[in-house]
Amino acid sequence: MNNSFDSETDLQFAFGGQAQQVLERHFLDDAASAKLSAKFRLYYLLRPIIPIWLRQKLQKSRGSSMTDVPSDWYVPNAFIDDFVEALRSDCQQNSDATILHPWPKPHQMCVSLTHDVETREGVLLVDRLAKLEESYGFRSCWNFIPYKYKIESELIEDLKARGHEVGVHGYNHDGRLFSSRRVFEKRRTPIMDAIKKFDAVGFRAPMVHRNLEWILTLKSDYDASCFDVDPYQAMSGGVGSIWPFMKQNMVELPYTLPQDHTLFIALAQNDISAWTQKLKFLRRWCGMGMLVTHPDYLDTEERFDLYRQFLEHLQEQSDVWFALPKEISAWWRRRNDSTIGNNLDVSGPVGDQGQLLKLNELLHGPCQHDTVTVAGGATR
Repeated sequence: MNNSFDSETDLQFAFGGQAQQVLERHFLDDAASAKLSAKFRLYYLLRPIIPIWLRQKLQKSRGSSMTDVPSDWYVPNAFIDDFVEALRSDCQQNSDATILHPWPKPHQMCVSLTHDVETREGVLLVDRLAKLEESYGFRSCWNFIPYKYKIESELIEDLKARGHEVGVHGYNHDGRLFSSRRVFEKRRTPIMDAIKKFDAVGFRAPMVHRNLEWILTLKSDYDASCFDVDPYQAMSGGVGSIWPFMKQNMVELPYTLPQDHTLFIALAQNDISAWTQKLKFLRRWCGMGMLVTHPDYLDTEERFDLYRQFLEHLQEQSDVWFALPKEISAWWRRRNDSTIGNNLDVSGPVGDQGQLLKLNELLHGPCQHDTVTVAGGATR
């Protein structure tokens, strides 16, 4: 059995069969609908002159006014319903259907910590947040805006030396990167220059606005501008997928854990239950828990402590691969280039790290593992 995909499409997912069709349909639906409303286009034109306190007041007002959003909005229920139906159909056609497990041995799921640094004030809080993560044995990816504030090369090199990753977060975070092809083309070369300057391999668009056809031209190894579901974003919706996938030669890493800004600013929540509950869901489906937080919003002792609580919760988890985005991207490429033989032997770049996952097992709940590996190879 081959784990590769239809060569006629530029999308490659973790699953084949009808499950693949569901993944592709949800992605294409999101790609078609990922557009800003006239109200948001006006907002981003005026945003440079709107003070931060007023922006946050507007965001809280919008969050509280969205009364039709379910309490478990951070779970992609519509996607998973479609996925389960397709998975059941695939299993009925072949009860022994098997794929390469999304993650290397012996892990059931993956977790990745990322940060988007939006302001100069946020830059000043990076070191404290990085030290907190390090105290729990974690490393993360820090996405900096190259043309908004000064970024000292010493900070970039220090983070890398400590085992963290650095990525590029758009151009200047004005919300207009995809407002027109002319604007994007004008900014494309400077963004690529920043990727080269930071020696980065990853990109995330500001406000998770997204146009993967255009982002592909940045030639980054991976993009992290999509999400599985998030009704509170200006470009709401979501691709559904809780696993990485490939768009042509670029790996897409959707974030799957609610953003701190949404929870703590827009919704004024003061606990981490949304994170812990979503983590359980992702574990059930062997998914990827990618978290986006901002030092700019973890700027009070209360929010800082909420993040600390989540790190403590993560530290208690078993069978989780804690990895940097660049490590996930590299793994996903190796997985995509590997195959399963007729005798259920795995061949290709994954080597002896590859493991198998029966679709019936996934449908009814996968087995558990015990070993935890953090980014950089340390075992916990």
